[in-house]
Amino acid sequence: MRRKTPLFIVLAAALAGFAHPALAGSKKGPVTTIRLHCEGASSDGPSFVTELELNDGRKIPIRKVPTVNESDITAFYPFPGNDGLAAAYFRLDAHGAHKLHQLTVEDKGHTAVVLINGRPASILKLTGTVGDGILYVPGGLLPQEIAALQAKFPVIGRESEFGKKKTAPKPEAAP
Repeated sequence: MRRKTPLFIVLAAALAGFAHPALAGSKKGPVTTIRLHCEGASSDGPSFVTELELNDGRKIPIRKVPTVNESDITAFYPFPGNDGLAAAYFRLDAHGAHKLHQLTVEDKGHTAVVLINGRPASILKLTGTVGDGILYVPGGLLPQEIAALQAKFPVIGRESEFGKKKTAPKPEAAP
């Protein structure tokens, strides 16, 4: 009598191989995550809100589901930040721009936190409406994060140059 392995065990084992990039043979580098979370209410419960400790030691409740994430970004523009680290403008696609606009209208006066790779990078006070689809991160980006973002996204205003290989200048012939 031949024993058959249940189909769901075979499928689970196959899918587990694709869950981790190292097991799936992926050649992509580490992913830089950028998430915008809005302040939540502790009364919403642990299913929807978690407590986050900020860089200054304060703890605030934030919503677990981010309003905007890296999949909403189409381009960015890095510049020196107000904290000695880098800052950036992130241009969002239509979905991200709509979500950012909705957040700034509905949650005016609340706090929002930008998490870079799970680390609180910037704390924003939502004071006005953002309708242009540009997320402003005033600081908190590390140099290696900027380098990873430059490899993933074009710089605003130079989108046509993104992905093109730069050719080395040809040496001039000696006379």
